Amino acid sequence: MEEAGTKGQMIVKANRLVQAKVPLSRIEHRIVALLISQLDKEDEEFGFQKIHIKNLKDAADLAAKNLYERAEEICGRLLEKKLEIKTKEDGKRVYDGISLMNRCKYKEGQGYIEAKFNEEMEPYLLQLKRRFTMYKAGHFLPLRSTHSMRIFELLKMREGISILRITIDELRDILGLQDSYEYFSHLDHHVIKKAQEEIREKTDIYFTYDVEREARTAKRIKFFIHQADEERPEKTKMEDRTEAPNIDVMDVFLSDLTQEQIDALNQEDLDELHQRAARQAEKEVPNRSKSVKQSVTLQRMKTLWESAQ
Repeated sequence: MEEAGTKGQMIVKANRLVQAKVPLSRIEHRIVALLISQLDKEDEEFGFQKIHIKNLKDAADLAAKNLYERAEEICGRLLEKKLEIKTKEDGKRVYDGISLMNRCKYKEGQGYIEAKFNEEMEPYLLQLKRRFTMYKAGHFLPLRSTHSMRIFELLKMREGISILRITIDELRDILGLQDSYEYFSHLDHHVIKKAQEEIREKTDIYFTYDVEREARTAKRIKFFIHQADEERPEKTKMEDRTEAPNIDVMDVFLSDLTQEQIDALNQEDLDELHQRAARQAEKEVPNRSKSVKQSVTLQRMKTLWESAQ
């Protein structure tokens, strides 16, 4: 790690960066994570940061000699990397490609790499007030698979809601697997289940999941996010949550939205939507139990939301 105690430092990214396609190798992910962990999100611009080869070796679990020999190559590769952000504006798809690094330097014998992020990265790493994801470097760095790293980030983005619902195509795109694992069963076995095992073993969360199908084709995955100290639930379907004696209506409602839709909502509008739905539920089922009212409130929130789109 960059300095003693780096494992406890926080990595903070804008949600759009978490969802971006960032084709990095495992060691490049770790270098970028270590650089981000040194940033202060209150900074207004980027400066040069140092990554010591010895500390990178500890994080990457690779031979130090190998890393010293590869330092120049690693710098060159980082300078070539770009992130791809896909959004929608006025119903139109928008593609935004941004170079990751501005400069990367290595002087033989000094034992460290100096790097500086491209200034176009500032909206995704600096001055973050909301719509960002935060997690400990010590939970991210030990992950040995790039797919585990990216899935872990996506789950941390939705940790507060406890559910991440994502299409198979979107997950493939984020993981850079559009042309790999043609059959979902292969993706499930080689990527998702392996990430599930590694994230459970090495981080502060774990996940279970359901596969949503249309006919017999897997279309979406619903990840259920659990804290590491929770007991593994026997069943994790959404229906269990919505029929529970006490559900968090807001969380369940948000769980069916995309992160882009969530980010577009402000808290006042969300609260007003919930209050309107609760009033409707009270009129419709005034003498029913709390759980029934919560279930009706959830359905009315969905109806009101869909009618406003």
